[in-house]
Amino acid sequence: MKKQTEQTKSIFVLEVHEFAPGESHAYHIYKGRWCSCAGPCALTWQTKVGYFETLRDAENNIRKIVRRKRDDVHGFVIKEMPRDCLVDTCAPLSIRRYLNDGSLWCTGGDKTAKFKEGDIVEIAYDDYVELGIVQCFDDADGFYTVVTFNLDENEPSEFCGRFGYAAYVLPTSFPVQKKYAAALRRGLKQAKTESVDELPFYGVNHVI
Repeated sequence: MKKQTEQTKSIFVLEVHEFAPGESHAYHIYKGRWCSCAGPCALTWQTKVGYFETLRDAENNIRKIVRRKRDDVHGFVIKEMPRDCLVDTCAPLSIRRYLNDGSLWCTGGDKTAKFKEGDIVEIAYDDYVELGIVQCFDDADGFYTVVTFNLDENEPSEFCGRFGYAAYVLPTSFPVQKKYAAALRRGLKQAKTESVDELPFYGVNHVI
């Protein structure tokens, strides 16, 4: 008898991300707190996770949450993972990012720029979203170069660059305070006059 080759089935993991409880819906700088972000950000957390056999079932659950019209939801992520085997949780088969209204923002392999130079954006991490300003987009690899900053009232602002893949660079959730927007534009101006080696880069954000 010929051996039958079993195809590895996928499971779709739905993550629900919400704003941290008790936080005002605005960007803040959290000095001396547990947040690792040094610049303007909003605190978030993953509150729920669901496991579904099909992408359709996972998306149906997003729609159920959206219909409740809650204002504390930041967005949703669906990760496709192989089942019946050990996997690297940081390397899903595919990833899909949805905004808080349930609309599909982009997929992990999306190489289409949704922002242009000078747009102010959020970079999404596990427990916060950080404000930044777009410097450029690499359509070959599908990632943005985003300028962020550490704002201290007693010291000059320190600007740095971050690489953000398209699924983790998002539209802003709240109106951006004028002082933060002005500082980000100064940072972009500085970044355009310096080389990559002169402007510090702190890691690569979520490689998918």
